[in-house]
Amino acid sequence: MEIIQYNIEPIKESKRLWDYVKDPKIITNFILVKLNKHSLYLKNSIPPAEFTPTEEKEGGIEFYFNPSIKLQEHVILYLDLKRHLEFHFQLIKEISPGRAILKPEELKVSKFQRRYHRIPIKDDEVIANNFRLSKNKISTNNIQFQITAKVIFPQIEEKYKDQFPGMKLLLSNAENLPEEIKKQEINTPQIIKINIKYVFVYPIVVYQKNKFVPLIYILFPYSSSPPTEDKKTQILIELEKIADETYEKMIEANTTLIKKKQRVVNISEGGVALEITDEELKSLIPYQENIIFDLVFKLVAPIRMDGEIRYIHKLKKEEKESLLVGIDFTGEGYTDFRKKNSELLKNLISKLNSK
Repeated sequence: MEIIQYNIEPIKESKRLWDYVKDPKIITNFILVKLNKHSLYLKNSIPPAEFTPTEEKEGGIEFYFNPSIKLQEHVILYLDLKRHLEFHFQLIKEISPGRAILKPEELKVSKFQRRYHRIPIKDDEVIANNFRLSKNKISTNNIQFQITAKVIFPQIEEKYKDQFPGMKLLLSNAENLPEEIKKQEINTPQIIKINIKYVFVYPIVVYQKNKFVPLIYILFPYSSSPPTEDKKTQILIELEKIADETYEKMIEANTTLIKKKQRVVNISEGGVALEITDEELKSLIPYQENIIFDLVFKLVAPIRMDGEIRYIHKLKKEEKESLLVGIDFTGEGYTDFRKKNSELLKNLISKLNSK
């Protein structure tokens, strides 16, 4: 497989704080002993180019790597464990194509621990497809989003009026939202007594500014008596389906669908890095805060994911230009459907990690 080395230009990135190790002997011991000669990866190469350390030699470490790699005087390798590790080397000697001695100069260790281990992806084991990018910001304060709600909410209410008489869908900032709901932020399904009736309140939540916030409320007035546990469970299951249907319709109405397969560079349970080569996607993604797309594993149906864009780097190689986009998954969401997606993703990543 061809490995491409890029020059990188940051467009958007979250600030990372580092601890530093400067002693070459400590870094050498860390690579050869503590990491047990674990392979490192060349920064800004796609797919990630593997560098395998062998032994200490001539004041540095001997590495084997893909012979097509052209080494510079300064080489940066990395490894993602519980923390992101970045190793800075000076090229001492290129013994032959694919074999060189590198002298450690500095080790940078991310101050913050990762929740999940990232796995480099090779041979299109996983791809991203079916991108939904915002035409209108998914926000209750956005006028176009409000207009969409005025069209879609009555359609949903009409569709389920026989099954759920009196059911109302309201944006979380609606003026006619009952005071009992306005004075609190409801992020999980609840039953609240409003006037003389017990009302099911089913929130549709989205991930914004590092937390889940209610976007839409489904309100179903039940009766003057509280429901039994069996009845409560039955109603919540049906309201969950309505929540999914409502959310999908709102997303479809406020986003543009782009069906273009893009490379997955690395993946974890918490996020993914994508190489974006499609021209339309490259023109739109830098203006997005969040993104919806499908992850496609071999021989498995696509998994719909919601994500927050954490960084965007422009990658340049001669006349070739692409984007490296880092995304944190935020789609564990409000329904069992999304929780099942999360569990499926966890199992598929575990299989990749065992290869």
